[in-house]
Amino acid sequence: MSAAEDDTELRDLLIQNLENSGVLNKLKAEMRAAVFLAMEDQDRQENKTPLINENLKKCLNTKDGRLMASLIMDFLQVFNLDFSLAVFQPEINSVSSGTRLTRSSAALHREQGDVPNHH
Repeated sequence: MSAAEDDTELRDLLIQNLENSGVLNKLKAEMRAAVFLAMEDQDRQENKTPLINENLKKCLNTKDGRLMASLIMDFLQVFNLDFSLAVFQPEINSVSSGTRLTRSSAALHREQGDVPNHH
């Protein structure tokens, strides 16, 4: 085997190992989040008006929509999907006019019968 073939085989083995351990996907997610946040920061510095997702805005203006967004954020936090959360939160905050619900308020809504309890 030539040195180039050895390098290619080693690279492929390394990539496979990083994929199997989840490290490569986490790095990709971190990079996507960093790119998104950098673009958003650049838009803020240039005082650009953020693009508004009207359907999301309508959804977040409802009690159920805010609860749904809160549950998604809770899911991302519980499963340590920090980079997805880093992208999701600014997108939600850019169109949200109401306050976000916390985990405890989501539980309160469930107790009041507003949300089905699927335990």
